[in-house]
Amino acid sequence: MKIKKIKIKSKEDFFRDAHIAAREIDAGLPVTQAGGDFFESLEAVRYFLTEKRLAIWRLVRDRHPNSIFELARLADRDFKSVHRDVTVLVAVGLIALRPGKGAKGKTKVPKSLADSLIVEVA
Repeated sequence: MKIKKIKIKSKEDFFRDAHIAAREIDAGLPVTQAGGDFFESLEAVRYFLTEKRLAIWRLVRDRHPNSIFELARLADRDFKSVHRDVTVLVAVGLIALRPGKGAKGKTKVPKSLADSLIVEVA
């Protein structure tokens, strides 16, 4: 089971941890700070992961559509809106777009990169 973790961490904490990691690298020590995907607040997470975007991710995860067009049909939404939401989900790391079979090789197949999502307050 692949789990995607999204952490909520203040800018100050993020930069402090990055500074510590940089010092560890400079000293030749193994880095103790964990990487990952961070947001500054729960509001920021909700801005990117709206109910509609989470529904798109679930459809990709559960129904395995062969294209964004098929995904839009499954979601009963217009292609342009679904494509925009897919772009955000790719940026957040919840899905990836793979080349698919289709007209002129332009078809992209959305694939889920996680089976579940955890939001953690750091």
